[in-house]
Parts: sequence; structure tokens; C-alpha cells
Amino acid sequence: MNEVGIEVATGRTLVRVHERYFRPAEVDLLIGSPAKALAKLKWNPKTTSLEQLIKEMVEADIARVENPSLRI
Repeated sequence: MNEVGIEVATGRTLVRVHERYFRPAEVDLLIGSPAKALAKLKWNPKTTSLEQLIKEMVEADIARVENPSLRI
């Protein structure tokens, strides 16, 4: 709750934590389905498993570390 982001040059507070934006820490069940995207956008996911998705995400992170021009 006491975290703030301060601009070093001026000492001005730029960002502050507010409890209004907290999300519940424990979610009983998260279920996702691409059915709506398929129906409305004709989109299908390219990844076939959680492991494949994790592998792609890690590879993208490594590429960003190795090539700063890829950073967003």
C-alpha cells in the first residue's frame, strides 16, 4: 500500500498503489475458451498446450534480453 513511483529529477510522485485496483489474490476457478473468438473473429489459437505456450513466452523473453531493439 505504501509503494510509490517517484521521478528522480524532481522528487514528484508519478504513481501510487491504491487498494481500489486490487484483484482478489485467490481465484477458485479460471476457465478460458476461444469459442467466442472463433465464432466472431474466425480466430483459432496456434498453441496446442500450456507447455508450448510457456516455451514460446520464454523464447520471446530471451530474445528481448538478447536484442534490446525488441523491447516494448
